[in-house]
Amino acid sequence: MTNTKHFDVLIVYSDKLAVSASCLADEILEPFRQGSIYETYNEVYRYFLKNCAKNNLKAAFTTSADIIGTGRCRSYWLFESNSWLKVSQEGYSNLIFDKFSPINKRIRTSRKLLFSSKRVKPFNNPYIFNLFFDKQKTYIKLHKYSIPTVAIIDSTRQSIYRACKTLKEIMSKHPHQNDFSDEVIMKNRFGAGGRKVHKFKANKTKGMMVQMKRHEKISYIIQPFVKFDKGFSYKNSPVSADIRLIYLGGKIIQTYIRMAKTGDFRCNEHQGGSLKYISRNEVPQEVKNLSNKIANVLNKKSSLYALDFVISNNGNIYLLEGNTGPGLDWNLSIKENEIEAKKLIRIIVKELVRLKETYNGLVDMPLADEYPTLSNELVLA
Repeated sequence: MTNTKHFDVLIVYSDKLAVSASCLADEILEPFRQGSIYETYNEVYRYFLKNCAKNNLKAAFTTSADIIGTGRCRSYWLFESNSWLKVSQEGYSNLIFDKFSPINKRIRTSRKLLFSSKRVKPFNNPYIFNLFFDKQKTYIKLHKYSIPTVAIIDSTRQSIYRACKTLKEIMSKHPHQNDFSDEVIMKNRFGAGGRKVHKFKANKTKGMMVQMKRHEKISYIIQPFVKFDKGFSYKNSPVSADIRLIYLGGKIIQTYIRMAKTGDFRCNEHQGGSLKYISRNEVPQEVKNLSNKIANVLNKKSSLYALDFVISNNGNIYLLEGNTGPGLDWNLSIKENEIEAKKLIRIIVKELVRLKETYNGLVDMPLADEYPTLSNELVLA
């Protein structure tokens, strides 16, 4: 591994969104394709890498498609002299800022390989990552605070019917049945960003089956739809909004709300929602109390994660979901959002500095033959 470049941290992003530095196409000059909906992420990770350099952290950006061994990648991006640079050289770090989820077999294999040695540490706590990646697991662990959730085993009518029946039974015992409408939300069990989220009347199993057969590789869960368009007010007006609290070091470090666009129930920015940062004092005390209860249950003070809540029209609070990868991007047209997003990045970089110092001297770069290497066939698949 004499030609392997050692870094303090590797940012590893999903190759579904970012482009490998090994791409030879002349028009690829940045990690995120120009003209794509993710183009603005170039600005995000430009700032991230510059901030790492400012804090004496040697950092590089790579993708899940570049993983070739434990803590190792075949190529990486640098940001130097105010421009992106593609480097076709192996890179290694024992500290990984992981921004990709095991959404298919290939990426699961790559992720397992990346962390196949205890010497290589993920920034995200593995227990919290796995818990929040699977919405059904989240519900099982935190059911006292969450919206009733049932997994659909497969796309057959019988399986969908059984899931709807089970959900109905859970709801019949729920202390706040009036919080729910006669509609069911069906969402990607392992999804994010409000993608593959659908709403049906509770008895429309045929529509659910059609949607599942259209996306047979996706696993779904169902939940009752919470009536929440009057549960929270922003500037003295009721809005359909979720409230996000971001934790690091066991403390709330940032808070904001996401408001659904008119006629929609999804609050995610990628689905047309709007994001507004609010102070911790503007978060209802009951939400903070419940959130801190959940944080105590999780008891992983070193982890970065977000908890999302909705308030029903009757004033009851529900955990919507957890997330170990809260978005670092911002709306380029809103200066306040840029300021706050950059603040979060700086906090993360400071934590990376702390982790580097923790691991320094305890973790050495492995020998070339000490751990397996991913085959080119799998890397390029």
